[in-house]
Amino acid sequence: MPDWKTEMKRIIQILFLAFLFFGGAALAQEQKKDNEGFEPVNGDMMQPGESIPASRLVGAAYGFICVAVVVWVASVTRRARRLEDEVDELKKKITART
Repeated sequence: MPDWKTEMKRIIQILFLAFLFFGGAALAQEQKKDNEGFEPVNGDMMQPGESIPASRLVGAAYGFICVAVVVWVASVTRRARRLEDEVDELKKKITART
């Protein structure tokens, strides 16, 4: 049965891999032109009323999804651990009766 230290190591590893993945995606956006000749939009091409570039909104959305997945995995892990503890207690009670 994994203890809380092992679980925290797993969570930290997952977070590290997520940051590594999203960092690689940010580096991929640094290209000036792709094979078809398209150029990324810079601040000069924005409309006067726009205040937040779309890249920041997309990054925030992916960040939110990443955090939500990590929280969900931690929640499922915690509930599974609780369930395993309850099963172990029931096994002890059953063996104590016999």
